[in-house]
Amino acid sequence: MPPIEDKPLPSILIEEEPQRTISHDTIISQVREATYSSSPLLRILQDPTIIPPETSEYIKSPRPRSSSRSRQRPSRSPRREHRSDIVAAIAIAEEERQSRHLKTLLRNCGERLDHEIRRADAATLRADLAERQEREAVSRAKSAEKEKDDMRSETTRLERDMRNYQMQLEIAQREMRRLQGDLDDSRREAEDLQRAEAQAQGALKKYQHSINDLQVRVRQKDTEVQKVVNRWYSDGRERGYDEGYEEGYEVGRKSGIKEGVKKGRKEGLREGLEKGKTEERRNAMEAFDRFLSQENMGDEARTERTRRWAQSIYNPDTSTDTVYPLDSGSVRLEHNRIQKASFSFLSSITTPIFSSIFQMSAVPQHLRKKGPKDLPKLPLSVFTPPNSSAGDSFPLPPSPSALHPAKVIDANIVTTDVNYTQYKKEIGTALAGKLKGVVLSVQGTGLEAAIKEVTSSKESSVVSFIIPFDIEKPDATLEAKLASAEVPVSLSTVFTKNTPEAQEGFKWALKLGRPVDVDIQATLSDSLLEGLEELIGNATKDLENIPPIIVSNILPPPLNLDLPIMKLMSHPAYLAFQSQVAALSLIAQVNVKFLPPDWDAPTPQTPFPGSPVEAVDTQQLNEWKRRIKMYLAPVIEAFGSERIIFGSSPSSSSKARSQAGDWYEIARESLAETGIEQAFVDAIFFTNAERVYAKKS
Repeated sequence: MPPIEDKPLPSILIEEEPQRTISHDTIISQVREATYSSSPLLRILQDPTIIPPETSEYIKSPRPRSSSRSRQRPSRSPRREHRSDIVAAIAIAEEERQSRHLKTLLRNCGERLDHEIRRADAATLRADLAERQEREAVSRAKSAEKEKDDMRSETTRLERDMRNYQMQLEIAQREMRRLQGDLDDSRREAEDLQRAEAQAQGALKKYQHSINDLQVRVRQKDTEVQKVVNRWYSDGRERGYDEGYEEGYEVGRKSGIKEGVKKGRKEGLREGLEKGKTEERRNAMEAFDRFLSQENMGDEARTERTRRWAQSIYNPDTSTDTVYPLDSGSVRLEHNRIQKASFSFLSSITTPIFSSIFQMSAVPQHLRKKGPKDLPKLPLSVFTPPNSSAGDSFPLPPSPSALHPAKVIDANIVTTDVNYTQYKKEIGTALAGKLKGVVLSVQGTGLEAAIKEVTSSKESSVVSFIIPFDIEKPDATLEAKLASAEVPVSLSTVFTKNTPEAQEGFKWALKLGRPVDVDIQATLSDSLLEGLEELIGNATKDLENIPPIIVSNILPPPLNLDLPIMKLMSHPAYLAFQSQVAALSLIAQVNVKFLPPDWDAPTPQTPFPGSPVEAVDTQQLNEWKRRIKMYLAPVIEAFGSERIIFGSSPSSSSKARSQAGDWYEIARESLAETGIEQAFVDAIFFTNAERVYAKKS
């Protein structure tokens, strides 16, 4: 029998478990069993049948070092020792099997754990996604709730607006019914007025026949009175002259002394003014003498014509309303309006002439010139007689609607736009077809750009530029700008009072040889206009070539529209205006600009032909024209037709609105109604502005 050592060891069966899915609970139980159960090697070592107790005790408790060598180990038999080795090998194999089993369990646990971790991560992601979706759903729910509230509020507002619109509709319907009733009442009133007008026309014809009879009797009476006047005129002439000379000499001497002390003019200006007055008085006396000599010549035709002319002046109301039965209503009204305008203009001209004639009676006989002198000729329209049998000998003045300037230069446009776009929209068709040039007012800083734009444009109608300057502190750099300008450039300033600084600044501007506009921005008074005369006189005293001086904001001057015209005619301000304008006209270089007035009211609209105009607007327009003509008459008498210039922009101090087209129509009609002729209109609207501004110095 071979020894035990040569026997082969029994094979250790290691079962290869198939790959299968093990549940979570099974894995946990197997792990617990493998963890808490003792290993096979330990059980073998603890088995007393295999290992003697001494050996097990020896294994369990360590030997003390002091007695380990002194004691002897118990002996064992070779068979037991051989058996122990086999058992140990079996135990080791079993331990290896269990370790493999444990590794398999651990591998499965790891895979399971990894799988569960992935599931947990996926679940976490799904939970996060669900939370985000929940938040979005909550947000959408809140938005929907808010939109619902907004829609509810909008619905409420729309319902309220609908009720308001319904109420407005009902109010508008009631107003429409009320206006319809007013319209019916107006129609009935118009019918009543038409019937009353027809009755008035019938009565007017009757009264016309009576007036014609009265006029015949008045003419007969005037003829008799004239014969008596002529008989007594020669007797009272010498006696009246002697008495008037003595009285007028004393009064004139005293008033002359007071006037000289008040005004305080320098000796040269005072002597020149007195000399001019003396010459004009002498000329007026010569005209009066010639008039008397012609009266005594026996020329019956001239006497009759003079009588009719004087009658038309001193008794205008006796014939200005003459209306014949064959005349239509519009013709009668137009004819009467023209006659009244002519008489008003003639009175404004002849009143100072006759006053000068009676004052000249104080001039001594030896100061009068012996030779005849040509008198100034008035236009024929001034001598327009009333509508009578003698009317064929005197032509009627042209109708205001037929007097239009052939060309127009607007000499006063204040705007920052070099192309004056807004102005082109305001002028209307009547002025647009006649406009040949404009004078623009620009700041000195923008002069170069404005000139460049005007010179580069082929369609520009700019005749000249106006640059403002401070009369007391003028900018010296303006002289260089004016010298380098390629187009005509003039200056403008504001005058409030006469000071030494203003005189120096005004003299500096005149030395440049450019036209100077003077805008009077103060209340018109004797002292103000006297200061202006003194300013011009001192500034031009040492100058050889004096450029044109254009005065603005005095035609018409600022006034209160609440003051009635009848009171205005005798108002001290109006009387002072007449005298001061006459004094200004003695300076040959002074011109006057005809601008929209500063009357604290917008310029009345002048509608196009055929457009409806309310009666209130027509009354306001007529009121403006009446007041303008009151100031036009003395200015025309003093300055004539060659020193008045038209402009459409008001003074810079004016706050009233004015459109160029409206002011053009008002100015044209006012001028035409004063009885002037076509040449006069062309001069004011074109010729004078071209002469003053279009020339490049």
